Amino acid sequence: MKHRYTLEPYKGMDCRFMCPNCRHRRNTFTRYIDTETQSYLADHVGKCDRLEKCGYHFKPREFFKTNPQAYVPRFKPNYTMTDKTQYFDTIPQSIVAGTMRGYDKNNFSMFLARMFGADGAIHLIEKYRIGCAKHWPGATIFWQIDNDDKVRTGKIMLYNGKDCKRVKEPFNHIAWVHRLVGKLRSLESRKSPESPKDALADVDNCTNTPVEPKTNLSDYTKNPEGILHTVASDYQLKQCLFGEHLLKLEPFKTVAIAESEKTAIIASMYLPNYIWLAAGSLEGLTEEKCQVLKHRTVRLYPDVNAYAKWHTKARELNARIPTATFVIDTTLTQNPTAYDEQRGVDIADKWIDNKLLEWEVEGER
Repeated sequence: MKHRYTLEPYKGMDCRFMCPNCRHRRNTFTRYIDTETQSYLADHVGKCDRLEKCGYHFKPREFFKTNPQAYVPRFKPNYTMTDKTQYFDTIPQSIVAGTMRGYDKNNFSMFLARMFGADGAIHLIEKYRIGCAKHWPGATIFWQIDNDDKVRTGKIMLYNGKDCKRVKEPFNHIAWVHRLVGKLRSLESRKSPESPKDALADVDNCTNTPVEPKTNLSDYTKNPEGILHTVASDYQLKQCLFGEHLLKLEPFKTVAIAESEKTAIIASMYLPNYIWLAAGSLEGLTEEKCQVLKHRTVRLYPDVNAYAKWHTKARELNARIPTATFVIDTTLTQNPTAYDEQRGVDIADKWIDNKLLEWEVEGER
């Protein structure tokens, strides 16, 4: 905390005075100033630099005890600024619109079409506003759109087209639109997006040949770890829950939160009685993001190895957001296999595994 009254900083001998106590021939006395008015207090309010031989120190507190009429209250503005007011940047809607095309080349959307048919995939694409990225061939953008339809950022991820697993070799294929916003602004000049329905019209009969990831990154600078960097270091990021824009459509419906965006999207087809959102990561379930869930019942669906952490988090959220109710779903804790725990499966992995087995059996017929 900054004090109102302080000893005057040294700016030369003109700001040093004769001590009223020892009256040494040299100017050894430093006076107190009011930092709001930059004026001195009384002549005798200050400190002598001759600490051992004099030691005189008359403080402002002592002065105002005997001269209360001299005290002028600190100026107070008639408004209050709170720490909760936080400015954040957003991605232009035109950039989002420019990514709503090319679904026939998108690994994730093609996998959705194989699981749920073209109509089901189109429904999910439009509901969650899933985008396509040329950052890596076949990559997906999960846009973080808040309750006011403001786009906070977008997570770019690459999935294997065969089993919908994340591509982690030769590096983890994750990037963020807010870091690439300088490059992506070129999307604003593109033509109006084609309909996802056109892109997926023939997907029911497709063989779904997996698209092998290619890292053609000539337009970017890549460090050895595969992290991409562009100009946008001044972007003020404030993340929100993935799928948050769906909350206003059904204000009384129970919310379910998974860790990953992929899981939330797929789960919304199997368990449609919930509004499915995603925290984005194990550590992404934060109080700040969950403030939008006031007056809601929320079921948490962590990965199989994250139950203890999210159970603790649920208790914290219930205490800090008392109008919401957070509960943990325990489906995955019921007899998990060692292989499940090794893979760190989530609820969508079970449905995907069943589909992969079903397709394998059908292929053998």
